[in-house]
Amino acid sequence: MKLETLREQSRLLRALTNTEVELFASAATELRVPAGEVVFEEGGSADAFYIVVEGKVGLVLTSPGKAPIVIQTLGPGDLLGVSWLFPPYRWNWKARAIVDTDLVAFDANLIRGELEKNRDLALEVLTVVASEVVDRLHRSRIQLLDLYRGQSA
Repeated sequence: MKLETLREQSRLLRALTNTEVELFASAATELRVPAGEVVFEEGGSADAFYIVVEGKVGLVLTSPGKAPIVIQTLGPGDLLGVSWLFPPYRWNWKARAIVDTDLVAFDANLIRGELEKNRDLALEVLTVVASEVVDRLHRSRIQLLDLYRGQSA
């Protein structure tokens, strides 16, 4: 798969120049994740990040003694995983394929190395990822409000 095809759907890829997309392509691997399979576990090493090509991935909130809750669902074009960009590079969520899902996986170590060399690229990527984080926090807040509606504090 060429990243150019995915560019229309991906906020991250749209922010990159053609040369930068080629750089990201050199760090990319296509991945098929069957429904129910875990993409990454909370606390695991964030050595990759992903863009959903096709399918759905749930970000799962786990809490001791409680059933896991899918707090957010990501689909085509969405960035999966933001922890790769922030030390200590550990996942803060569990991610599980809801249906058979195609992803593009990027080698986070390689991309972080390139960001160290190219501060303009680093700023562009950080801006997009920060925007994604703010969006996710907002959507998670709405999800939690819906989940706990009617319960008193």
